[in-house]
Amino acid sequence: MSIADAIKNKVKSIVNDGVTVTSTQGPYTTGSPFITPIAPPYAVSVTPATQTDGGKVGTSVSYNVTVKNLGFNSDGYTMSATSAWTATLFDSTCTTAQTTTPVIAAGGSVWDLKTDANLPQNYMKAFRTIVWFTGNSYPGPILPYEARLEAYLDNGGRLFLNGQDLLDQAAGTTTFVRDYLHVTWDGTETQNDKPTTQVHGVATSPVTGTTQPPAVGAVTLNHSVLGLPPFEDRITPNGGAVAAFTDDTGAPDALSFSNATYKVVFMAFAFEEYGVAADQSDLLKRVISFFGP
Repeated sequence: MSIADAIKNKVKSIVNDGVTVTSTQGPYTTGSPFITPIAPPYAVSVTPATQTDGGKVGTSVSYNVTVKNLGFNSDGYTMSATSAWTATLFDSTCTTAQTTTPVIAAGGSVWDLKTDANLPQNYMKAFRTIVWFTGNSYPGPILPYEARLEAYLDNGGRLFLNGQDLLDQAAGTTTFVRDYLHVTWDGTETQNDKPTTQVHGVATSPVTGTTQPPAVGAVTLNHSVLGLPPFEDRITPNGGAVAAFTDDTGAPDALSFSNATYKVVFMAFAFEEYGVAADQSDLLKRVISFFGP
């Protein structure tokens, strides 16, 4: 039976019963048994299990939870709340009501910077891949984290970063944006807030092109998801970066970059707006495939 077949048959671990090594000269050694647990195809956890809070009549109370994908497949989740009181579920920005999560990569978890802005450097380095959503946060939502992101990428990380207006004004002219995201941005209205209804995959892109067939065509942006106006930013890839998407006029608004140390996929529009759930799942799988093991 192959490992793939074993996983399909719900085998939960692989056990190495120990290794014995001998030599013709007499010396030998043995190794202890080693158990390798196997994640299930689909599993999820939500923490904390319980929370206690309160408020005066007529006020609202916010509860923050973390959703973690415990399976080995990327997955998204439907959310619901049962309460004697009116309960509404919001995205990580706490501004947009939603009933489903974004697609979460295998082993990934969701860190809400509005809940805890202190994202530890070593915590970041513990993950091979980081998917970072900024939604419609501006101006400069990643400015406080750029030094940590540089260190993360210098450590061999993979970063999928996306959002609307995260380059707005001078935020797009930093060293991190230029030398790590590989975006040239002049901070003027030449590239800022251009009317965009669809994004179009680029045939030569290792993410959206023919290297991962079939190539991505035109995908409509659903600006109502985040309540955003139909405007997105344009970017100029530099330093060997390759355009991944273009806007209605054919100008780049997303890219990928790869060198011997790190890989980046950057989109100057919000992933949450990208098509429908099937489109988002396909795109995330393409990004993870580009990042590799």
